[in-house]
Amino acid sequence: MSSAPFGTIRPGFDDIASAEDEESVLAAPAQKASPRPGSPAGKRAEDTGAGCRAKSAADLARAHAPGGDYMRQRLEHSAAMWAERAGLLERIEKKFMQRMGAA
Repeated sequence: MSSAPFGTIRPGFDDIASAEDEESVLAAPAQKASPRPGSPAGKRAEDTGAGCRAKSAADLARAHAPGGDYMRQRLEHSAAMWAERAGLLERIEKKFMQRMGAA
């Protein structure tokens, strides 16, 4: 006699069939998100120099809004980091374009 161990429930035939259907749904490949309109080659805003500069400007505007000194300092620091990232991304893109033009 085969019985399930104490505290477990043996699945019925219907339960197994529905589990197999769920596996086929779960095994389907995930679809990529569509590119964002207006962004070059589907890049996110934070992955472009212009997007980083926009985030920097937004943080600076929020930093000058009324509020505590701590938040102002954090937002000014965030704006500086976004500006630094923008410069880095623009330098990388410029060097990439130079290499592609040379190749």
